[in-house]
Amino acid sequence: MQSTALGWLVLGLTNSPALLGVTSAASTAPVLLLSLYAGVLADRVDRRRLLSGSQIAQGLFAALLAILTMTHVIAFWQILLLAVLAGAAQALGSPAFQAIVPALVGGEAVGNAIALNSAQFNLSRVIGPVVAGVLIGLVGEATSFWLNAVSFGAVVYVLAMIRLPPNAEFDRVEQSVWGHLVDGLTYVRRDRVLQYLLLLAAVPTIFLMPYLTLLPVFARDVLSIGAPGLGLLTASMGIGALTGALVVAILRPGGGDGRLMLGGLAVMILGVVAFALSRWVPFSCLALAVAGAAQVWYFTSANTLVQLLSPGRLRGRILSLYVLTSFGVQPLGSLGAGALAQVGGGPLALVACAAVAAVGGVATVVACPELVGLHGETLARRRVTA
Repeated sequence: MQSTALGWLVLGLTNSPALLGVTSAASTAPVLLLSLYAGVLADRVDRRRLLSGSQIAQGLFAALLAILTMTHVIAFWQILLLAVLAGAAQALGSPAFQAIVPALVGGEAVGNAIALNSAQFNLSRVIGPVVAGVLIGLVGEATSFWLNAVSFGAVVYVLAMIRLPPNAEFDRVEQSVWGHLVDGLTYVRRDRVLQYLLLLAAVPTIFLMPYLTLLPVFARDVLSIGAPGLGLLTASMGIGALTGALVVAILRPGGGDGRLMLGGLAVMILGVVAFALSRWVPFSCLALAVAGAAQVWYFTSANTLVQLLSPGRLRGRILSLYVLTSFGVQPLGSLGAGALAQVGGGPLALVACAAVAAVGGVATVVACPELVGLHGETLARRRVTA
């Protein structure tokens, strides 16, 4: 809800697709700076407490955004500042959030757990944008920000209720933060497949995910369907992603799969291009649903494979690298796509980005053909043997 309302608010304040990209970049840029340090924290401190602190901070920043918007004193620079602060809080908690999954379900069910986590996340993308679109038209953007602020309390409550088993995998060696970080980087440097997995994750993040940033432009300027239409577009992507996540959880019990990962990337490229070229709302919604499902296929498989390749004591650090490449580099794509949309329009920006993504994906597979044959169970056995 907040993402939908914030995009509409920025476009209304600035009338600039480029500044939509700047806003998205501001919220994700802290990952570039903090992700590796957050990975070290996830292996050194209580992950549950780290996550609780991150959630509380994000809730406070959402409440402040709501107050500024409700009192009509909101300015673009305030939005940028709060986006950076909320992004920093999220960046500090992301590796810990990823790393607790194996402790909750056990190694054999990691792939299913990641898919189900993606399902619940994308269920919110189905409901939230539709509600936000209606609320924006009725009472403005502030209500969505208030509801988001309150929602973090539910997450903090859940974190307080769960009981994680004692984690013997924590790296208890008395070592500096830098020493812990070097250990994780050294492990990745010695595993060629893991390197290319992390590298490939950056391709859709930089060149395909900007379609989410530019949705307000398509809703207002390309399809002319307004704020409720923006909610419909975002929800369509969420419906596809939810469906894709449930399919992966049910049909891929063995975990990640290289062919599913690469197939998801290819279908996502086609979905983004189809959406960019469409001028008929039903087809645009269908294209977004396809792109959303493929996005989940790709990232669920990639995340599972990285999890299975990561030793327990290094999991937080290696996952921080995955967060960096699968999320932290998003500012590069948001800024580039926003600037291109400012000059040539949203459709041209998305088609150009998708073309580059196709080239990048093919180049990565050519450089590391082992990616095609990856399978979660095989890689888990390889890691245990090593």
